Amino acid sequence: MENIILGNLNDWGIVLEKLEKLSETNELDNCQDELIRLLRFDQNWRLREAAIESLSFVKNPGLNLAREVNTLIKRKDLYYDVRILATDGLEKLAAAIVGNKVFDKDILKQFIRGIVKDMDDLLASPEPPKFHDALKRSIYQVKKIEAAM
Repeated sequence: MENIILGNLNDWGIVLEKLEKLSETNELDNCQDELIRLLRFDQNWRLREAAIESLSFVKNPGLNLAREVNTLIKRKDLYYDVRILATDGLEKLAAAIVGNKVFDKDILKQFIRGIVKDMDDLLASPEPPKFHDALKRSIYQVKKIEAAM
């Protein structure tokens, strides 16, 4: 059975406190499934934003966490501010994943190319300028990460 650390997500105040404590104590690496759970939870925007903001505290992110953040960026049913926040988070995750050198180089290249393709697809679609600007900034950084591999 999965270890539920954050508890009932409907008790969002308690969840935010636990998330903050996990961030402060550098324990988020062991709670990536819980972060994914928060990112998927559609009933509370505060939890999703807090999860995205806490991504910078994850020192050894996994591909599943990064893929979930990438999924948020592509979700057209979400508001643009959270999608923009997710582009910044994904950029940081991608840098950490490549920098940790835990994964096979071919897997990393495929992963980075997937991010670039998804962002290129979004740039080719009609989106507001502020979202396009965020995508352009992030894709530039992700391509720099790819070039350094």
